[in-house]
Amino acid sequence: MSEKNNYENIDELLSSILNDSRSQQAESTVAEQATTKPASDDLSKTSVMNTAVRIDNEQDMDTVSGQTNVFNFGTFQSSHGKTVLSEQEEPEEAPVKNREKPQKKKKKKRRKRNYTAYGGIVLATLVLCASILISLFIIVVIRDVLGIEDNDNQFTIYVEEGSTTWDIADQLYDEGVIQYKEVFVAFARIMGADGNMYPGDLDVAYNMSYADIIDDLMEARESKETVTITFIEGITLYEAAQLLEENGVCDADEFIYTFNSTVFGFDYEQYVSSETLKLYKYEGFLFPDTYEFYVGDTAYNVAKKIRERTNEILDSDVIARAKEIGMSLEDVVILASIVQKEAGTIDDMPAVASVFINRLNNPESYPRLQSDATTAYIDNIITQVMTVSSQSMCDAYDTYTCLGLPVGAICNPGEDAINAVLYADDTEYYYFCTDPETGIAYFASTYDEHIANCELLGIM
Repeated sequence: MSEKNNYENIDELLSSILNDSRSQQAESTVAEQATTKPASDDLSKTSVMNTAVRIDNEQDMDTVSGQTNVFNFGTFQSSHGKTVLSEQEEPEEAPVKNREKPQKKKKKKRRKRNYTAYGGIVLATLVLCASILISLFIIVVIRDVLGIEDNDNQFTIYVEEGSTTWDIADQLYDEGVIQYKEVFVAFARIMGADGNMYPGDLDVAYNMSYADIIDDLMEARESKETVTITFIEGITLYEAAQLLEENGVCDADEFIYTFNSTVFGFDYEQYVSSETLKLYKYEGFLFPDTYEFYVGDTAYNVAKKIRERTNEILDSDVIARAKEIGMSLEDVVILASIVQKEAGTIDDMPAVASVFINRLNNPESYPRLQSDATTAYIDNIITQVMTVSSQSMCDAYDTYTCLGLPVGAICNPGEDAINAVLYADDTEYYYFCTDPETGIAYFASTYDEHIANCELLGIM
């Protein structure tokens, strides 16, 4: 065998040994790198391994001389026809292919809102609400037309001569008998009553139907008998009720009950307390004046007429003035009822009012008003009206016992007494006494001065 062939056989054997060794070490290295290198490095190494060159002869050695083995075996070289394995530095890591750029997420297309559907829902809701409101309105109108009302109180109104259908509708509306004037006029025309309704007294009630009212208006009516009654300043509610009964207007007890238990909706009513120790809730709110009543009238009609007149006196200006001087409207009426009974003349009323106001403003020195008029109300009214005596009620009215104002008014004051409280004189008086013969009042700032005045008048 020639030397050349020997070399070739040796090369083949060496190559075979080296290749087997490389394969075993490569598998060991790959397994080791799999635990420490990222997946991208594994891909790069595998790519290089797949391109490894096998050297079979000298020519191949020359061709691939200097090629770096990726598994750190060094470089294969040939010297004098022999293959020599030389150690080299670790080759540089093969470049890793750039990762593919992640694809941009496709923007989701916004769903277009179906505004037509929303609009339809809104429109349907509006239509439904409108239908409900119209239905409720129709029901309310029908109830008023048919007179479906719990309040069956009757009273009388006077229809003047020459009143048109619209005039009558306005009058009924003002009295609260009807709520829809246009509907009433339309009914009157349908029933042929337009221009055919008689003047005179008309008995009405809140629960009367439009048809019943029109029927009564189309009948000739006889005028009712009337009576004129004057309530003087300082009259009590009990005395007024007796006067109404004596003149045949209405029952006294029924009037007192109706006057104190009925709310007519006037502004001043909200300032009247419902104190249980009061004898009468609305004592002080029967305005003294001259009234014309129907004989045999209802207590409701009489009470309504009187309270309407009271509302004209205790208007918004009086309410505002009471607040301005630091008093409630009821306090003004209570004090005015005392001034009405205590003052001998109208001219003395503002000064008399100042005495009580000064005491109210200085409760430490003058805790009690000490008005004889309050004890007279207890003796002449409370003890006469109450079937069972009530000491608590008497004490609540007695200004020699209670502190400050009594629980309620002791009479019904006139406009002069009310104005005297609202615009009292600015004085330093805390006492006064009245000449029983002339009615002239004598005022004092101290108790000694007061005693001297009383001795002068001979009332001690």
